[in-house]
Amino acid sequence: MGPALEAPGVLEKAMRAGANAFRINFSHGDNQQHGRYLAMIRAASEKLDRPCAVLADLMGPKVRVDAREYLLPEGGEVFLVPKPGRPDHGEVGISFPALAELVSKGQKILLDDGKLEIRVLSVSGKRVRCAVVRGGELKPNKSLNVPGVDLGLPVMSVKDKEDLRFICKSGFDWVAASFVRNGEDVKSIKRFMAKLGYNLPLVAKVESAQAVTNLRDIITSAEGVMVARGDLGVELELEQIPTVQRNVIHLARELGKVTIVATQMLESMLTSPRPTRAEVTDVSTAALARVDALMLSGETATGKFPIEAIQMMDKTIRMTERNLEDEIVGITHPESLANICEAGLYLSIISGAAVVAAISIHGTTPRILSTYRGNLPVAVGCTLPAIANRSTLYYSVQPLLIKPVPSAETIFKQVADHLKTMELAVKGDVVIFVFGHPIHVPNGTNSIRRWEVD
Repeated sequence: MGPALEAPGVLEKAMRAGANAFRINFSHGDNQQHGRYLAMIRAASEKLDRPCAVLADLMGPKVRVDAREYLLPEGGEVFLVPKPGRPDHGEVGISFPALAELVSKGQKILLDDGKLEIRVLSVSGKRVRCAVVRGGELKPNKSLNVPGVDLGLPVMSVKDKEDLRFICKSGFDWVAASFVRNGEDVKSIKRFMAKLGYNLPLVAKVESAQAVTNLRDIITSAEGVMVARGDLGVELELEQIPTVQRNVIHLARELGKVTIVATQMLESMLTSPRPTRAEVTDVSTAALARVDALMLSGETATGKFPIEAIQMMDKTIRMTERNLEDEIVGITHPESLANICEAGLYLSIISGAAVVAAISIHGTTPRILSTYRGNLPVAVGCTLPAIANRSTLYYSVQPLLIKPVPSAETIFKQVADHLKTMELAVKGDVVIFVFGHPIHVPNGTNSIRRWEVD
């Protein structure tokens, strides 16, 4: 979400083009802007009657330059200082006063996700004198990375804690945690939310060498994981990124967690109405791996062609999924209702069902159904808007808001009517329902029923 989507009617176009979840980046802007973005997304979602997830992305322990613009001439020198910078004096302000204590001559420092590179020449007090190796324009609030150096920053800054208070109270659906290093980082954020009285599902962003080392610990502790290739490509050698991405996806699937691939997926569409062939192949490769979601960043936040980018990603995913086999991924879930979910998916494939349908109160059933990657639509009747919104991030899941009536037959008819409206099913199609009997009992999924659309 960003300025490119702010104009009246553009968000509705984005949703019609295929977007069903939005990230609001708390590294930029203030909570007034974040709240305005959230309200805009909710209004568009309600207008179109389409549930939509909103993910709040915490800034995390990231060092940034200050809110000024700088021009770093290649071959020149620049000073990093822990105070407001002075562009006309070659001083760049940074948010980390202790940097001078952790670097020495020859240390590589990367700016703006690696677009600019400087190297330390000397340190004097808290001033770090650097040579500009790869120069250019340095925009406000861009990142500063020190590859191979653990800066020892806490996983939650004072800003992150204040942002979490705002996020929880405002009704976001997911939280993304930046620069987590291990499972304990994830758990500490969840404990903080619990103290606030909230339990939002958390996506851990893998974007450092430490996170790669502790992958299983991190993914086990979180509800989802994001391959954040921007900072990951700064922390690691570029040739390592495809292997890390594959390993994250495989492990997240094994553990039944939400998987997201992000950064530079259609980067050229920031300024071009058409992507490169390599970018389309990148999108298709991720879709072939059956990740839950693919994320556009600058393409839709500040790009010139946000709707075209969404349309291209949507078309590429749909074309790729036509060639996927209807296979069930083996997952071991601790919840007993998982056996019913898996059986319902197998029955759907055997019977040639058009859709698997479920009824959910707290969101457990759609979460589990999505992990088996059955490659057919999973329509979920939700009685709570928050659960419907959250569930849009799950693989293949199409949430529907339904009225909580006590009759299973009435609910099945409600869902079937929705499916016809959404063109997911037509008269005569078979739908396999996975549900709880009696109806609307939390975590009570215990039944399967074959239903023919009339």
